[in-house]
Amino acid sequence: MLSVIVLLSFGSAGAFLCSRLKIPAGVLIGTLAGVSGGSVTLGFLGLPPVTAPQEARQTLQIMVGLMVGLQVSRSSLSSGVRALVPAFLITGAMILTGVAAALVATRLTSVDLATALFAAAPGGIAQMSVIGASLGADGAAIAAVHLVRLLLTNAVVVVIFARLEKSRRAQPAPVRPTESETFSRRLVEPEGMEEMKRFFATALSGVLGGIVGLATPVPAGGVIGALFGAAVVRLWKPGPVPVRGSQLVVQALAGGVIGLGVTSDFFDKLADLAGAGGVIVSAHMLMWPVLLGFLGRLHGFNLMTAVFASAPGGMVEAVSSATRAEASTIVVAFVHLVRVSASIAVVPSLIVFVFLN
Repeated sequence: MLSVIVLLSFGSAGAFLCSRLKIPAGVLIGTLAGVSGGSVTLGFLGLPPVTAPQEARQTLQIMVGLMVGLQVSRSSLSSGVRALVPAFLITGAMILTGVAAALVATRLTSVDLATALFAAAPGGIAQMSVIGASLGADGAAIAAVHLVRLLLTNAVVVVIFARLEKSRRAQPAPVRPTESETFSRRLVEPEGMEEMKRFFATALSGVLGGIVGLATPVPAGGVIGALFGAAVVRLWKPGPVPVRGSQLVVQALAGGVIGLGVTSDFFDKLADLAGAGGVIVSAHMLMWPVLLGFLGRLHGFNLMTAVFASAPGGMVEAVSSATRAEASTIVVAFVHLVRVSASIAVVPSLIVFVFLN
């Protein structure tokens, strides 16, 4: 209980501070930094560590799907469907980049091939580390490399946010909002009981859909189920609903879950994998601007949509921050769902069939 109190105190302080400082995705970044610092502090104080329970990860899946589903409209849904083709192309490029980086890492360092391949796969931290461990790889090492890539991606996004804000202050001329941006702003400024009724109906349908999705073997089933359940109600009863609160809850929960993975053992494992992890993370980070340009120039997505959709970090972090950046949350979610699903379904099979036989 004392360990939990310490983590809650650190996480709340970090979220409050970053939010007050107007840091982009401040609740997520602050909670992550606070909980990470609290986890390390527990080790120094000799207190027992706290790990993220499976229920928290499942709740996070449902919350992400629900948050995206709340913003579904006929126009935004069609945008998401149009993003499927570039999503598959991006996923293929990221998988090939990961395989190439893993092969280079195994030649330059002593890391084994299975661990390097799972560490370089563009899937989620939990899925890749668990599946990798079941196939004889080092699950803790895989989680460490994925977490570094996620943290570095978040840091880059913060820098991009800061530069955009500076540019906007230098050029204060008003810009006519697009239809999707206007709709997004209406979503976060609801008025009246009708909006709240639509919100609760959508939330209930989304939660039920997420629970059903979690019970299936589908990758990221909680996200898909919650998104589908919420989208059905949103298309049936269109109109503005409040989403700001759900965004902050998702960011806080995501920051807490990720932060619990940063312990003193994490730094020890990271030191052992410095060479291989550096090769893998660098490959994905260098590929990011290439994919960003592919989405922006060839497919016409705005800058922040392209940034979050092509980000080599986690789906939860990208989706929870996309709305604040005036990006298309639907497009970002669809691209990341394709990437995560393909990674979980394809990468382990390729590893077993091609490399481990």
